[in-house]
Amino acid sequence: MKTYEVIKEEYVPCTGDLLPDRREILELQLENPAMYVQDLYRRERSVEFLSTKRDGSSVIEALLEGGRKHRYTFCEL
Repeated sequence: MKTYEVIKEEYVPCTGDLLPDRREILELQLENPAMYVQDLYRRERSVEFLSTKRDGSSVIEALLEGGRKHRYTFCEL
């Protein structure tokens, strides 16, 4: 297992703001960041996952119904 600093950001389209509505910083021990995010949304009816790298960190976005978006940035400690 590896230790990650995880920045979780939640965007809600109704606000019309480009900044996240909620931001949370966590420290987690994970085997696989992608599986962690997929497990969080397994009960969602419709979800699309996008994965990218930014400045050496893994970024995974979960795009949900209604235009909601959750972004997870994983920085290995």
